[in-house]
Amino acid sequence: MNFQNDFNKVNSKIQEVFKNWDNKILPHLPQQMDEMAKRTGALHRKRGVCSCLDLLRMLFLCASSDFSFRILAAAACALGISVISDTAWRKRFSKAAPFLREILHSLLSAFLPTADISAFDGVKNVLLADASVIRQNGKQQKQQRIHLCYSLNENRMKQVKATDRHTAESLTHFSMKKGDLVMAGAGYGTAQNFIYAQGQGADVILRITPKNFCLYNTQGEKISLTALLKEAEEKHMGWIDVFGFCRYKGKTVSVRVIAHRLPDGQAAKARKRKTRKASKNQHRIQAETLLGAGWITLVTSLGAEYCGEEILHLYRSRWQAELLFKRFKQNFSIHTIKAGSSAYAETETLLWLIIWTIAERQSFQAECFLAEKQECTYSVYEECKISFIQITDTLRLSWSLFADLTDKKYTRYLSKKQRWRINQNDEFHSAVLPGLLS
Repeated sequence: MNFQNDFNKVNSKIQEVFKNWDNKILPHLPQQMDEMAKRTGALHRKRGVCSCLDLLRMLFLCASSDFSFRILAAAACALGISVISDTAWRKRFSKAAPFLREILHSLLSAFLPTADISAFDGVKNVLLADASVIRQNGKQQKQQRIHLCYSLNENRMKQVKATDRHTAESLTHFSMKKGDLVMAGAGYGTAQNFIYAQGQGADVILRITPKNFCLYNTQGEKISLTALLKEAEEKHMGWIDVFGFCRYKGKTVSVRVIAHRLPDGQAAKARKRKTRKASKNQHRIQAETLLGAGWITLVTSLGAEYCGEEILHLYRSRWQAELLFKRFKQNFSIHTIKAGSSAYAETETLLWLIIWTIAERQSFQAECFLAEKQECTYSVYEECKISFIQITDTLRLSWSLFADLTDKKYTRYLSKKQRWRINQNDEFHSAVLPGLLS
C-alpha cells in the first residue's frame, strides 16, 4: 500500500511537470505533428516511444541539457516515457532532422500577426539576411551555418535554414517576392545574389567589396570602383553615386552603386581591423583593401527617387539581424554544439532554432504588453533572457527528481561498458590499493 501511494505521488508529480510543458511549449507547436512524424519517418512504429509528443520532449531535453544518450535514456525511464537503450535514442536523434525541419517551417509560416511598424515609403516588407556559424566540439571541428532572414516590419524571424559550413552565404537560401526589400552584408555582395533577388521581383541593398564587384557601363566596359574611390578621396568627396550594370551567367541587370566616405576616426579603425585580420591569417594586405575599408559601398536596385543618405540610413537597420544572432548565442550560451555526425549536428541545430523561435515569440508578446503599459522603460535584452531561461527550465522537465538509482530498471544505464583502455579506477582498487593496505 505504501508502495502504491509513493507511486501515485511520483506519477502525479510527473503529470504536473508534463502539464507545465504542455502549457508553455505545446501551444506554440503545430497541430499536425503526428502526421509530420509519420511522413518523415521520425515515428514510423510506436515501439519504445508511443507518441511524437514524448519524442519531442526527450529531444528538447537532450538539446537543452549537456547529456549523454545514456543519461537521456535514464531520464526517459524516470519520466515513464520509455525503457529503450541509449543506442536506440541515438538512432532516433540522428533521424529526427526532417521532422524538426517541418516543425520549424510551420512555426515560421504561422508565427505572429504583423506588428504595427511603419514600413518605408514604397516598400512593403524589409528583409534582413545574415548567417552565423556554430562549431562542434571534438577533433574534426565540424561547423553548422545558420542562414537567417529577419523581417524588419514584422519584427520576427521569417526564414531560417541550417547547412554545413561548406554552404556559402547566399540569398538563394531564401524566398522573396515583389514588394520585398532585401538587405545583407558584404558576404552577400555579389552579382549572383543581386540578380537572383531581382529575378524574384525584390529590391536589394547589398554591401560590397569594391575590388571584388564588377561594374560595367552601357558599352560593356568594366568600371573600376577602386579607381572611383581613389579619385573621390583625392577630390575630398564624401559621396559617390553612379549607375551601371552587373552580369552573371548571361544575365545583365541595371545596378546603382552608392559609396559613403567614413569619418577619419572610423576609417582608421576600419583599416586597423583589416590589417589585424590580414596579419592573423598571414596575408599581405593590399592597398585596394585599405582604400575600400574607409568607405561604406552599397549596390542597390532602388532608383534616383531615393537619395544616398536615405539608402544608407535604411541599410544601417541591418544590425537588427546581427543583434538577433548575438541574443541567440549569448542567451542560450550557444557557441559550440556536441561532437557527432553531420546528421546529429543538424538535429541539434534545428532543435535550438525551434527553441529560439518559441522564445522570440514569447518575447515579442511580452514586449507588446510592456510597450502598451508604458509604465517604465525596460531592457529588451533582460526580458528576452528571462524568457529564454523560463523555456529551457521547462524543457528540462525536472526528471532527476523521479529517478531512483537503486531500482533494477536503471541497471542497464549505470553498468560499465567494455573499453579498450584500462579503467584507472578499477586498476587502483584491484591492484594498487590492496598493496597499500597490506
